[in-house]
Amino acid sequence: MRRGATTLRIACTVLALVVGSAACASAAAGSARGLDEAPTTGARALIASAAYPGLGQLLNGSEIKAAAIGVAEAYLIGRLVLEDRWTRHSLRRHRETGERSYYDDYERHFDRRQTTIWWLIVVGLYSLTDAYVDAHLSRFDEPVSPSIEAGFAGRDAEGFRLGVCWDF
Repeated sequence: MRRGATTLRIACTVLALVVGSAACASAAAGSARGLDEAPTTGARALIASAAYPGLGQLLNGSEIKAAAIGVAEAYLIGRLVLEDRWTRHSLRRHRETGERSYYDDYERHFDRRQTTIWWLIVVGLYSLTDAYVDAHLSRFDEPVSPSIEAGFAGRDAEGFRLGVCWDF
């Protein structure tokens, strides 16, 4: 019963963070569109992304990417808190009772907690790198348009030809 209540509290916290992120993103995107300001610098986007999940992407004008990163980091933070609580609880119960099943639970939650930490680091580094690179690429006027060509090599030649071309 207690584990369910903890899960519910964490789920509500994550939901509040996601809703708050969406509200902030909407407000910031609306105010940014109304202003004629210089493009975001890489350092500004990097610092914004480090301060709040997805804010660097939002400053660069990538609202969908900002929402996806915000949701991913909110989920991972919530999951990390949950796994940490279960890890500590299982270890405490093992020390109190000496039962092997509590130690098995501890090991399982410890491994999940470590995996969640690594995923949080990966998503965070992706967020920082993406915000920085997008800020620098926003200065280019021409969009990159890839095209894929496929067909036979020719009337007299045998074989199949496949090509990929990017126009800059």
